[in-house]
Amino acid sequence: MRGDKAPHAYTDGEWPAEVSVHADAPPGVHYALVLARALDDALTRRGLSQRSASTRAGLNATAVGRIIRGLVYPDLSTIARLETALQTDLLPRHLFRTLPASDATTENTPDT
Repeated sequence: MRGDKAPHAYTDGEWPAEVSVHADAPPGVHYALVLARALDDALTRRGLSQRSASTRAGLNATAVGRIIRGLVYPDLSTIARLETALQTDLLPRHLFRTLPASDATTENTPDT
């Protein structure tokens, strides 16, 4: 994401299960962490490997592993492919409401 380091670089602990996010982490890190946890849980529930989930979603064989390890910020197309292939929601609605307040946030930002 525009010059941001990989998501795991903004955390301490073992990604994604046991991490604390640094106070200066950009919002995308929080989203990446929630996605990584949800994706890992979905694979466990279905008994799927990371590679097989990547294949089912039509992604590079290592894509799911890189997401779960916090090495990348997946784009919307990747998230859509994964949700469709796994038949599950990976990002909850209103996630932004759980994020710490940011200096970049303004009350006059229009909804899109």
